[in-house]
Amino acid sequence: MLIISWNVAGLKPALEKIAIDYAPASSSSKSSITPSSLPFSNYLTLHNSPTILCLQEHKIPLASLSSRCEPYKCSTVEGYESFWSCATNAKSRGFNGVVTYAKIGTVQSANVHPLKNEELDSQGRCVMTDHGSFVLFNVYVPNGGRTSEGLVNKMNFLNALRKAMDEQRREGKSVMLVGDMNAKIDKRDLYWRHRCLNVDVVREGLHVGDKKVVPRWKLDVEKNWDKILSVLQTIEAIPIQSTNPSTKQTFNRFRARVQLQDGRHVMLGSNEDSAEDALDCFNLSEQRYIDPETDESTIIRRKNVIDIDTLAELMSKIANVAWDEKTLRVIAESDEAGLNPDSPSFLWMKAIVEEDEMVDVFRHFYPQAEARFTCWHQFTNKRYTNEGGRIDFTFVDKCLLEHVATLEEQTLRCGKQSHDEPLGEEAALAAATANGLFVGGTYSGGGIATPSQTALDTQFGPDHTGMIYTPPTYSDHIAISLLMNESFGASLGQLALDEKDSSTKKAQPHKKQRSIASFLCAPAAKKSSSGSTTSSQDKKRPSTGSSESAAPSKKPTLNSYFGNANAVNKSSQGKATKTSAKSTSTKGKTVPKNSLLNHFKK
Repeated sequence: MLIISWNVAGLKPALEKIAIDYAPASSSSKSSITPSSLPFSNYLTLHNSPTILCLQEHKIPLASLSSRCEPYKCSTVEGYESFWSCATNAKSRGFNGVVTYAKIGTVQSANVHPLKNEELDSQGRCVMTDHGSFVLFNVYVPNGGRTSEGLVNKMNFLNALRKAMDEQRREGKSVMLVGDMNAKIDKRDLYWRHRCLNVDVVREGLHVGDKKVVPRWKLDVEKNWDKILSVLQTIEAIPIQSTNPSTKQTFNRFRARVQLQDGRHVMLGSNEDSAEDALDCFNLSEQRYIDPETDESTIIRRKNVIDIDTLAELMSKIANVAWDEKTLRVIAESDEAGLNPDSPSFLWMKAIVEEDEMVDVFRHFYPQAEARFTCWHQFTNKRYTNEGGRIDFTFVDKCLLEHVATLEEQTLRCGKQSHDEPLGEEAALAAATANGLFVGGTYSGGGIATPSQTALDTQFGPDHTGMIYTPPTYSDHIAISLLMNESFGASLGQLALDEKDSSTKKAQPHKKQRSIASFLCAPAAKKSSSGSTTSSQDKKRPSTGSSESAAPSKKPTLNSYFGNANAVNKSSQGKATKTSAKSTSTKGKTVPKNSLLNHFKK
């Protein structure tokens, strides 16, 4: 039983790439591909036909699914049922969205409102599927951003999610949690130069330890920190004019600037979209927010907590102390460096592991793996230097761990080449870049370079628990995988989906009765061998002609729905066709009672 989870960062563009790269062999040419689900089905086959596929950030509106206008017929993939959570509130519409595809016979119900909170459920961030002995939560956790409002929304979501999982356990279900968590749980989940350091803790340690063994970098910090803080008091955001290399359009960005004690000015950081963002990078004051659970003011970042990269820049530009790469590595691996221990999302992740006994499956099987990231900053080409973060996770209840398939040689993928240290950084870089075959975009515009077919095919391989290095042209995230043993999936395949369940119905908007809008998205009519015009929809649409008439009834048109009297069918004998709908008269014309014209008359 294979489970794959992937943040596609927009399902439509991802499917467009898949349709070009992996059209079925039956297609005469890639240029003649039609928007069907065949390329997607073929793509899943190449990925060994996962039993369950969880996608995040599909960004498809609910209206598109209910009217069958979804791109590449993505709601109806052969052999699978699909369950959709779409963003419906005004703030999130057109964004977010999660969908779970599960092979027919593996799901008995689904719920797109498992958090039982209208505000949270309407953001399109969670869908729960019931697989009999266990439930699976597919989530796209809010980023949180740099605002208090964003963090409150994130923690409201996480707290509601934890309650929902607990409720399922009380009902006797085991729980799986997959998706984009927008959080990290281990310092190895973060590029080493971006790890945090609490300068106050470092300085306090100097007064209690043996100064003879104190690393030189700590003494540098102690000597220059007060000077750095003094200079940071002069910080300001300076507008920087930038030019889009493709459109030649100019616009302002912002960068931080400080004045040194000798009167000179130096620039800090990089260009940011706003003045607030430029200054926030160097905000070393204590940060708090109101905890939504306790309604108390809670510390989320202590003062003088700074990432290693930023600390190195301040030491170089303000204190004139240049640390080499070796020194920075020593700092990153020190006990004082790691994730922000006061981050609410980090504490939440820690709680579900330590208190709820969930297991981070990847870290369980690969405890020594370094630099194995699932997301990179796309616009700055960080994937090609492997400067990213692991924010996509698979958690399972501890009781399910024994059912995770274990292979004799279960190692992480390293591209198409073997490595002496498959868990090391060199192997991770090779996997992320397909041994250098994936190439980033240029800063002169044009987007990411199109990979070769050889590079694209490195994403495929045997079923395993770990990471699937999907191409950078598809998404800024890669997929993650979980392989359960055969005995665990033996009961699946025989479950009956309760399509009458109201929650399941809401999760399958593509199965709703078609609206007038769907006719606007109908495929073009095809001529039959007899020369008459038919379509696949005509075969499903009941005839409005007399049951006694042998002649086929005329195809209803949109005009008939808007009250065109000429749309009323007549039999070949010239008799008026009997219909179940009543009609009314207006200015000598017969108008169906359900016509929109009657609504305009009122």
